[in-house]
Amino acid sequence: GYTIAENAEVIGIASDMDISVGGVSNLMAQAQGTADSSASSINLRADADSGMDAMGIQNLQMKVDSDSDLSSTSSLIGSANGESTANVATADIDFDATGVDGISMNVGGISNVASSAGVNGDTSASSVGSLAKTTGDLDSTGISEGHLFSSSDSDTSGIATINSVLEAESNAGAGKAFGDFDADGISDLNIGSGGLLDLAGQAQVTAEVSASSVSGDAKASSGDDDLLGVANSSEASTIAGLTNVSADGASDGSILGTAFGSFSTSAENIGGDGDDASASASQSLTGISSANIDFGGTGSISAIAQDSNFVEASSVMGDASATASVDAIGLDGGNIHIASDAVLTSSVSVDSSADSSSVGGAS
Repeated sequence: GYTIAENAEVIGIASDMDISVGGVSNLMAQAQGTADSSASSINLRADADSGMDAMGIQNLQMKVDSDSDLSSTSSLIGSANGESTANVATADIDFDATGVDGISMNVGGISNVASSAGVNGDTSASSVGSLAKTTGDLDSTGISEGHLFSSSDSDTSGIATINSVLEAESNAGAGKAFGDFDADGISDLNIGSGGLLDLAGQAQVTAEVSASSVSGDAKASSGDDDLLGVANSSEASTIAGLTNVSADGASDGSILGTAFGSFSTSAENIGGDGDDASASASQSLTGISSANIDFGGTGSISAIAQDSNFVEASSVMGDASATASVDAIGLDGGNIHIASDAVLTSSVSVDSSADSSSVGGAS
């Protein structure tokens, strides 16, 4: 059986809108989507595919003479489930959520901008007599490509989150689970304020990838950009709070960039036929990267990167291999000028491990 729910798109405010407000403005955009697919068969293949893009605001031009309050929310929830008794079973998801992609705003008073993007996607592929394979490609972005200017105070935040569980299980074939997860709080932003300036970009990813087999190899990878079963530093899942940001505030200002990751990747073969188990996971985290900051008063800058990355592989009679890789940086590059007192904080915390075990093979 085949079930496909892919190439769908939901948009709150479509591309190339031009809005002008002579007074106070309150604008809210929402894009929410659900994509679920399932397939089951006794003798035939069972392939389930779910795909969707969600965009809160795209390429907005806006001018407000007085105060402005803008919020954008983009969220995707979905799943794919494939199950076959005697044949191949696959389950694949491809989700991309963006709060704001392209915005130019000029505000004559106080400016408040809040954008969030969230992706929740799970898969399950199971087969009794053949290959079980699942893949997941998930992306989330709070704000990208922005030009924000206000005559008075400015408060801007971009939040991106991903939560995902990918599972593959086979009794008489290989079990394979491959995933890639990328989240950006705010990227490519120019912001200026005639008063106080507060800017926060936050990205958070929680992902579990697991593959198991009785008779057949078990292979799991997380941070696998091409979804071919190998996770390494060149294909790592990326999590970034603030990237390529220029902030110019006439008075006091605060900048916060946070990147949080929590990953679990496992592969297990429990048969006695000498089949292998391999698991690999790779992430790259940055709190603040390439930031040019100029404040006319006091300044507070905090860059935080925090990750947990646990990888495990086990086989009864075959080889077992586990690889874990993390690259985490708090504050990376840029120029900072603060006219008065300043507090700068850069914090990195990583808990990573790779464990492999085999009774009759190499580990």
